[in-house]
Amino acid sequence: MRHLSLALHCLIPVAALSVAATAHAQIASDDFESGNPNLWGVEFVIPGMQMPTGGNPGGKLSLTIANSASQLPAAMIVPASPGHPYSGNLRALGAAEFRFDRQVEAGSSNFGTLPFLVLGNDGGTPTNFSDDAWLFTPTGDNFQFGFVPYATISTAIPSGELLLPATWDVQAFPNHPLAQAGSTNDEIWNGVMQDVSYVGISMSRPWNGGAWFGSHLLSLDNFVLDVGASIGTNYCGPAVLNSAGLSGEIIAQGTPVASQNSMEVTAVSLPNNVFGFFLSSPMQGFVMNPGGSTGHLCLAGQIGRYVGPGQVQNSGAFGSINLDIDLTNVPTPNGFVSIVAGNTWNFQAWHRDGSPAGPT
Repeated sequence: MRHLSLALHCLIPVAALSVAATAHAQIASDDFESGNPNLWGVEFVIPGMQMPTGGNPGGKLSLTIANSASQLPAAMIVPASPGHPYSGNLRALGAAEFRFDRQVEAGSSNFGTLPFLVLGNDGGTPTNFSDDAWLFTPTGDNFQFGFVPYATISTAIPSGELLLPATWDVQAFPNHPLAQAGSTNDEIWNGVMQDVSYVGISMSRPWNGGAWFGSHLLSLDNFVLDVGASIGTNYCGPAVLNSAGLSGEIIAQGTPVASQNSMEVTAVSLPNNVFGFFLSSPMQGFVMNPGGSTGHLCLAGQIGRYVGPGQVQNSGAFGSINLDIDLTNVPTPNGFVSIVAGNTWNFQAWHRDGSPAGPT
């Protein structure tokens, strides 16, 4: 590998994956059994009312939503608590889904109501939409008049995607830094996904879709921001800061059932436009600054390198690389092997990086 004037930087956090065990987790959840701790309500200023009964099945949140109470084309339900957990680097967290239960107690809308899921970055002024940037997609829900019984509304969040997915749209308001920088849609997608300030439920398309004229009394319950199919356990972190001032992280997604052979690893928070690849081993270890690297090696034993065609990747403008792992074809120094049920394997990302002191 040619070092040239760049230093190899080995990221500390590594996903240790047990292919025989299931691992699911939630980033945030609210069941409204004993209150509304994250202050879910309309646009940060009108909190919903928690009720001890009538939910799905227990306590619930009751909200009256009307276009007359909104500062937006379509009223949005958001958490107003400054410390709410529906935020963060959703890519590094491996966010995969937002879901909730809703019942329409009464409602009307001139054109029907097609709710959208919104992921927002506040641009520096919380509770003020004027400098926000949004990622949004339809939830598939549809209600117009009268009563609509409880249903679970689940919306996938493709947080690992580096390009704007076809079913999603973006908007950066003029005062948001991404708009002022003239960012592309893909850059807005990545910028917001890695720094989400809040999750919102918009009563219609939140931008460039015409004003929403409606009024609904909603019962809401069981909000969950889920990592869904995230697998494995991170260890040996946080990473030594790289030249972008970030600690690189690694995410594993897929199924923990070895026979299904479905796994993808993604390294995020890397410097832009650097080359990197993944390493694997059945053994963990710790070697400080191997070969003069800036970071530390957290593998031991028979370490394999994913350096085949297309496997050495450039982190590009978004500081990320990812790879589909074929569990039947895992590299080792002595050839390729298969990972079978009951095995535990460890993965780490290794990438080039600049150094103010020159090559290392």
